[in-house]
Amino acid sequence: MRRNSGGAIRRIGAITVGVLILSSCFTTRNQRFVEIDEAAQRGDFETAAAQVEAERDQLYSNRDQVLYYLDSGMLNFYSRDYQQSIQQFHEAERLIEEYFTQSISQTAATFLLNDNAQDYSGEDFEDIYLNVFKAVGFLQQNDFESAFVEVRRINTKLNLLEDKYQGLAAQYSNTDEASVEFEAGESRFYNSALARYLSLIMYRADGNYDSARIDWEEMQEAFAQQSNLYDFPVPLDDSVIERTNDARLSVLAFTGEAPIKRAETLYVVTFDDRVEIIYAGEGDQGQLIPEGYAGFYYPGVEGGYRFKFQLPRMVLRGSEVTRIRVVVDGTPIGELDLLESMEQIALDTFQVREPLIFLKTVTRTIVKGIAAQKGKEQMQAAGAESGSLLGVAAGLIGSVATDVAVDASEQADLRVSRYFPAYAHVGEWNVAPGSRTVEIEYYGANGLLRVETVGPVDLRSGELNFVTSFHND
Repeated sequence: MRRNSGGAIRRIGAITVGVLILSSCFTTRNQRFVEIDEAAQRGDFETAAAQVEAERDQLYSNRDQVLYYLDSGMLNFYSRDYQQSIQQFHEAERLIEEYFTQSISQTAATFLLNDNAQDYSGEDFEDIYLNVFKAVGFLQQNDFESAFVEVRRINTKLNLLEDKYQGLAAQYSNTDEASVEFEAGESRFYNSALARYLSLIMYRADGNYDSARIDWEEMQEAFAQQSNLYDFPVPLDDSVIERTNDARLSVLAFTGEAPIKRAETLYVVTFDDRVEIIYAGEGDQGQLIPEGYAGFYYPGVEGGYRFKFQLPRMVLRGSEVTRIRVVVDGTPIGELDLLESMEQIALDTFQVREPLIFLKTVTRTIVKGIAAQKGKEQMQAAGAESGSLLGVAAGLIGSVATDVAVDASEQADLRVSRYFPAYAHVGEWNVAPGSRTVEIEYYGANGLLRVETVGPVDLRSGELNFVTSFHND
């Protein structure tokens, strides 16, 4: 018995050492990201992109390759290496589709696996907006045909958004572990004003004003029918579909940082055929303070258990930018208006999958928690039967290790890309054709934050004169 008890104690020590090593790795990785983030905030996107590439293996695990391609794609986009950006986004999109397909085909095998233990398949806002940045990249290379393909892919993904999660919900409901019916949430986002605008300016540059007019009407409908997501005035006016002999300057700017994920701790309490979920925070002295409650029928579950688990919650980061002024050859010509709140759309699309994450996590917590509890009781009973103090101690230590393992396996999956923006802004002006220097001035609550100079730009009548700019908070 002493030999077995000693083995249990050694296993606990190994777990402790493993946790410390893992914590050290996370700390080192976070420090590296701080340096990259600081470079991006300075506007030194080339350095940030180069550092991500150089330290790829240290920053991203094998399960985080989609994150690598998304982060690298955005940083290369900001540094105006559009060809490299497009390639990275293309690979991210390929893996997102591959991993989601795997999640459908391997539902039964992965149902009890924590999301952290699986390949990250991207958030829907990432999957949608990577096509926006691919389209912009192609436009900057004067490749209208490829840019149109990307815009069409955005519309296709929006049309299929709810359907794909309804299919996944059906798969979850058919697993042996599922005791309740899974249902996906609803999306209120089906029409992107940003995507419509990109399509509009391409049709207009091709001289196809009828199609440009349709996109303009679709833009306005996006605001009228999705007022929860577009709760600000429609930018631009009917002049966007009027012909002009001047050079039409189109400016698209991105600001802020997309939402990140934070862990929300919940507790599940089981009754016979019923579970209750308690949302709780911590008081000043560490005591639990209930903040919310939900209960529902859960057939087959035994009463008398209580487990802790975590869920991911999206937190907005917004932008410090309050206004953006455009200056041409030293003369201010106007300010940009908000075109799309990308962060609000990130929240909306996340809510489609959120009910599935919730029920899957609750089910996994109950199934694994009850199994772990029964195993703990067996350990304690075996230790007591040994009749030795060391045996009892080993049993208690083993049961504590089981609790730690269950808690650790139910940590929320907080993975999300780091460099997508929060907002898209737009403005258009008719100016005299010729070589022009364009400056985009970003202002915050306390004044001027940054000036980005683009040019000289050769502005021509009847052509696409498209300028993009970025401010990473």
